[in-house]
Amino acid sequence: MIESRLFYFHNPKAGGTSVRHAIEALFSDGDIAPLVENTEPGFRRNGGDYSAFRGYRYYGGHYGSNIFDAVNDGHDCVTNLRKSDSRLLSLYNYFMVDVEIPDDPSLYEQFHAVRFAQTVDFHTFVASEDPLVEVYTRNHLVRQLSGSAWDVRSTGDLSQAAAMIDRMRWFYVCEEPALSWRWAQDAFGGLLPPIARDNVTSRAKGGRVAVTSMSDETRAVILAKNTLDTALYDYALRRLHEGRAAA
Repeated sequence: MIESRLFYFHNPKAGGTSVRHAIEALFSDGDIAPLVENTEPGFRRNGGDYSAFRGYRYYGGHYGSNIFDAVNDGHDCVTNLRKSDSRLLSLYNYFMVDVEIPDDPSLYEQFHAVRFAQTVDFHTFVASEDPLVEVYTRNHLVRQLSGSAWDVRSTGDLSQAAAMIDRMRWFYVCEEPALSWRWAQDAFGGLLPPIARDNVTSRAKGGRVAVTSMSDETRAVILAKNTLDTALYDYALRRLHEGRAAA
């Protein structure tokens, strides 16, 4: 257990479930906030009012700085990062293989992007200009760290997101697990449990698109939609390599 308060900006399909499980082991069940919102319909349903969620020592989810600002009571911040092309391929595979859409029509809107992914190929998925798909595929982390990734109106603010990276107690870079882990030992005083590989999209179910099959055209579409996320990733990676882990 740790005495400090923590807010985890969980970036989807970037090793984040593994990070979440490790972090949550540092807190008792009563310290952990219930689910606030993890989807665009949840964002609209809450209407910007998060007063009912205040008072917890740990928050973790696909939450934006809008929620952090509402509940922050001296909370340290952490997040996770991954290259956009790999992250979105993992997201697509997850939607295709591991997500079962409920029969309840009232939940269809919540699964809009999943339903779309399950009917199209990867290129069509990432190239879509549907706002309810682009909340997942366009500069997701920058919009998350500078507002809410679930706000379809948000374009994101790179300077605000970079400032949030600067204030992080720790962050995990999916492509740098060893260096991220060494920093974690300093950041959490050796208390953070090992980060396992959890929520990995199943290969056994079939239908999994391999990273080697990604065309140059598809990669270019992803990079064009994620110029801010790419810049933020590069910034965070430089911070990590320049000794941020030893700070």
